[in-house]
Amino acid sequence: MPRPAPILLLTLALAACASTPETAIDALPMDATGLTTQLATVKDDLDAADVAAAPPPPPVPPPVPPVAAADAVPALKGLGFAQIAGQPGDTMNEKRLMAIRAARMDALRDLAEQVHGIRLSSSTSIRDAVVLDDSLSALVEGTIRGARTVRVTPKGTDSYEVEMMLDRDTVAYIVRALKGRV
Repeated sequence: MPRPAPILLLTLALAACASTPETAIDALPMDATGLTTQLATVKDDLDAADVAAAPPPPPVPPPVPPVAAADAVPALKGLGFAQIAGQPGDTMNEKRLMAIRAARMDALRDLAEQVHGIRLSSSTSIRDAVVLDDSLSALVEGTIRGARTVRVTPKGTDSYEVEMMLDRDTVAYIVRALKGRV
């Protein structure tokens, strides 16, 4: 294989070091005519006008703070209670199972209140500075996924307490989902 000529190597080395001209005037060859020089000057003037007339770049938005890490997000705990005697069922075991189920639903409702909030409505009727009617209603609505039962505890002889929990990762996911950054 023949060796490249030293002039070719020198030309390639110089070409690699050469910088691209910044303006049309800088890119003109040495033997450019007056008309070519005038055209390059007009092009540079128009490019400068485009840069001056261009709207300023939009401000860089501040960085979005990261969603709280799972360590900073607390685990949520919901408690539910239910009486055995008030439950439907033919036997005492059926009533116990229904009480545990009702207490579990109450614990899930408690978790839904913590995650999604409570909608309250109230009205008061007053006549002659006397309260005639006062009503308050609460609505809890939401979806709870990933809750786990921590414990089911009998309380006394006629009720149960159920503790449900959403772990930190699940709560962090819910927060991201509510903020639209899942």
